[in-house]
Amino acid sequence: IYHVEPTMLPLIIFQLVTTSLKHGLNSSSPPGFAGLGMLLCGPFGKPHEGREMARAAELILEKPGMRSSATYTKFLTQSFCYHWTSPLQDTIEPLLEGYQRGVEIGDNDRACYCLGGRSYNLFYVGRALDSIQKELEATVQVMTQLKQDESKLQIINLLTTVKKLRGIDVEAGDKILDSMLASAASNGDFSLSATVNLMELEVFVFYQEWKEA
Repeated sequence: IYHVEPTMLPLIIFQLVTTSLKHGLNSSSPPGFAGLGMLLCGPFGKPHEGREMARAAELILEKPGMRSSATYTKFLTQSFCYHWTSPLQDTIEPLLEGYQRGVEIGDNDRACYCLGGRSYNLFYVGRALDSIQKELEATVQVMTQLKQDESKLQIINLLTTVKKLRGIDVEAGDKILDSMLASAASNGDFSLSATVNLMELEVFVFYQEWKEA
């Protein structure tokens, strides 16, 4: 929804929460409450209230019949809620658990959302670049096997950035990122375009290339 019509996402989240409160909980309730937590933490600037909403979403997951929404809920709470008030490091293990649960129930799309979020968080918590590179190369293989091409592009972007920071295949990396930007522009994929530009900015700042940044 967000990629097609971003302004619709808050309205849908509000409707999910309102419907759950009015008619009772179902499997769409946990991601609804997690989504509300995301909005509270980000646009509304109320991270502590957002965290409580994320906790409510995870409590709802413990009820019968909620298994199908566990992976997506975990992705939302760990990627968009908890890091505002807790160390980013604390999201690494839960996101891996979210991936594992997703694979178990056949929710490969959202399993790879969790795996992708974990990969980026590993980068931002300051893990050694050689260690991150090995993780990312393994992640690319997993996403290839699961046929998750969109998520894989995000990881290739990060992997290319890590290699550039290590001085590995720099020219090839530039070509890959330029190709990804061109593809994103032609397809109207503003999310991929933003992510690629963010990673290029990381490289410019790392090498103190302020003008380019």
